Amino acid sequence: MLKYALQRTSFARYTDIDYQYRYNAEGDLFMHGRVKITVMMIMLCLSLMLGACSAPTNTNGSSQTKANHTATSSNSDGQAAVQAQTRTVKTLKGDVEVPANPKRVASDQYMGHLLKLGIIPVGVRSFMLNEAWIDQSGYPKEKLAGIKDLGEFPMDLEELTVLQPDLIIGSIEKNIDSYQKVGTTMFLPYWEGESTAGPLDKFRRISEIFGKQKEAEQWITEYEKKAAEARTKIQGIVKDGETVSIVQVANKSIYVLAAKGGNYGSPTIYQMLKLPPTKKALNMKEGFENISLEVLPEYMGDHIFVYGSEDEGANQILHSELWKGLQAVKNGQVYMYGSFSDKGDEFVMEDPYSLELQLDTIVNLLLAHKK
Repeated sequence: MLKYALQRTSFARYTDIDYQYRYNAEGDLFMHGRVKITVMMIMLCLSLMLGACSAPTNTNGSSQTKANHTATSSNSDGQAAVQAQTRTVKTLKGDVEVPANPKRVASDQYMGHLLKLGIIPVGVRSFMLNEAWIDQSGYPKEKLAGIKDLGEFPMDLEELTVLQPDLIIGSIEKNIDSYQKVGTTMFLPYWEGESTAGPLDKFRRISEIFGKQKEAEQWITEYEKKAAEARTKIQGIVKDGETVSIVQVANKSIYVLAAKGGNYGSPTIYQMLKLPPTKKALNMKEGFENISLEVLPEYMGDHIFVYGSEDEGANQILHSELWKGLQAVKNGQVYMYGSFSDKGDEFVMEDPYSLELQLDTIVNLLLAHKK
């Protein structure tokens, strides 16, 4: 058996296993032993394989469940984070998703509103940087130094793009589409048709965009308290049964302001100081009416506030016989206020800073005429 254990073979390339059993001295006995060992090895391998096939299944299932849970948790956290970073605000052009805490705001209006809420915009329309209330209110000018001048309506789109705003506020509808090409845009009209929204309502709307309703209500509460104190000071100047008119005179034109929806101090005089309007002012559908000199007496009350009266056309109206014949003029109950300077005055805008100044101006004007 031993001599037949080795067989001459042709020269061929052997595997390691072939070499081990063909050239070992134990011949067939070794081969027989190797068979047993091989069988045992195969059985062991099969056992390991069976164990491996069963154990990994549970392991993989557990790992996959854990991975899925982690992924789901991660996705949920991510979605929650995204939701926390944005808010949905209702506008006249539909719901808009805005950053929850915008850092770079550009606006073609409402700079005073933003500043009162503690928001310093990165860019605004030119006129905003020269508003009259800035000098009169004592607002620190260094805080305005970094605000970019973006020109007139519409704001310069190239400059606006460079600023990379995360929120743009537009007040004129036809400009909104252009602004939207630069970034997220809110449409908040200053005028709605021919009327303005109430100044306090407007401030509330702006505060909602930034989630700063609490700050807005705090200022409104303080302002209303100040207005109540002002009403006490001027009590009796406008007697029971008397009415008040507001007219804007310029360039030979006369505009009578409405009791609601007007501007140039109309909300301060009618809503905050609660001075009684005429029936004409109450029944105006828009914020004002442009009238002729001939019908002026029909619109005038016992007291007349006149906004803007410095140009030649205004002087012609105010020195006319018809004007001089008005009862309010005869009684010395005419109050001239405001101007048409390059910077305008505190009555041009209706931001919180301007409203505070308007209240002081009108009260002081009435007290100066107190008999």
